[in-house]
Parts: sequence; structure tokens; C-alpha cells
Amino acid sequence: MHLLALLLIAAPVSPDYATTHGTAGVSFGVSGEAAPTIGATYFLFNDFAARIDIGLEAPITPSGSGQNTLYSLGGAIRWYPWKRNHAAVFLQPGVTIGQENSPAVAAETAFFFQAGAGVGVEYFFASHFSVGAVLQLTLKFANLGGPGGTPVYTTLSTATSALAANIYF
Repeated sequence: MHLLALLLIAAPVSPDYATTHGTAGVSFGVSGEAAPTIGATYFLFNDFAARIDIGLEAPITPSGSGQNTLYSLGGAIRWYPWKRNHAAVFLQPGVTIGQENSPAVAAETAFFFQAGAGVGVEYFFASHFSVGAVLQLTLKFANLGGPGGTPVYTTLSTATSALAANIYF
């Protein structure tokens, strides 16, 4: 059994990673803030990618007070320094802006800005499909331009950690 474990550890890196220059992909994710996102990834260099994520929550019915359209737009870079078999570890700094429900006044919206960095892992089930998770520490400034001169709320949290399914082309 120990011999099998040693063979798995010493196994070469799979050439099937979709982390090479020119590879593009889409991702479908959900963060700890429960906001689903759709994203795009493009590998600028081998093992180095630029990402963009867009989230939208728009109520269709009923309309009225408290039924706000919320959105987010995030950008990040990913660097994949470690790979073994079908798993790849990445480092990811990023920023996000958007509109959310105001933490100060119920049924009102306000803008937010957050910046953070995280570490994640992506498991490649096939050369063009993977699932991933990232644990991210983020500094968030919420209630920017909030209603009625209310204060800006500042938090440091891991609420932006996320799970995603990725398809590469």
C-alpha cells in the first residue's frame, strides 16, 4: 500500500491540463455570498490566466420596494504554480465592484468594492472540464453612496470563497 502511495506521489504531471497559452474557458460558480456568477478565463501565458466574473440577480415579479436588481463585476488573475496528476493549485488576487442591498437601510441598494487574494484547487476530470474551489480573504467596502448619508461598512472575510465548474476550449 505504501508503494502505491509513493507511485501516485511520484506520478508525472498530466499533459492534459487546459492551462496553456491561448486556452479560453467559461465558468459557472457560486460564492459564499450565494451569488451565482458566469465567468470567462483566458490564459495569457502557460499557467497564468486573466479572469472576469459577472453576477446578476434581477427579480421578475413582484416589483416594488425591496425587489432590487443586484449585480457584480469581478476581475482576477490566476497563477498555477503546482500541478500533480489531475489537480492544480492556483493563487488568485482579484477585485470586484457591484450593487447590493444596503446594509444600512432595508429595501435600498448601495455600491460595494472588494479586493482580496486566495488560494484554490482545480481538479481536471478531462482535458477540457474541471471543478474548482477557492478560499479567499477579502476586504470589502460596502454601502458606498448609500442612502441618506449612511456610513461605509468595512469587513474582512472569507465570504467570497467560491465553487465553480469550468469548461475550456
